[in-house]
Amino acid sequence: MRELSSGWLIKVGVLILVTLTVPCAAVERPFKLQGTTEVIGNPFAPEGAAMEGHGTATHLGKWTNEGPIFFDGSSGPPFPATGIVHFTAANGDQLEVLLTGTIDASLVATAAYHIVGGTGRFAGASGHGDFAASPNPDGTLSYTATGTIDY
Repeated sequence: MRELSSGWLIKVGVLILVTLTVPCAAVERPFKLQGTTEVIGNPFAPEGAAMEGHGTATHLGKWTNEGPIFFDGSSGPPFPATGIVHFTAANGDQLEVLLTGTIDASLVATAAYHIVGGTGRFAGASGHGDFAASPNPDGTLSYTATGTIDY
């Protein structure tokens, strides 16, 4: 049986350490999300209103969300709308998303989403896509998003 030299073991150890310390490159992936949110307060107020919701998404699994939403009543309908959404994944990692679009008098919204970071595996995440929402009889909004996420 052949003996391994310590020089060979050192080279293998260095190779393993280098491989583990090289940062992984972010990869663009398809992103789909669906859920329901409740708007709490008056989104036309200067401070906006709070959103709280839940749903499922690729890369997030089951999630919850919170954040402010603002409607600009100085023109429209449709009214310009902006939302800052903090999604929390099933494992606690967070994804930060900015929504910009419009909402009409019947509460149907169309927007673009832009992923602007997060925590855990979503630290430094980016991405973009389309967002659509429509009202439910109970006063909540159901929504979907389709596009990309890069992390």
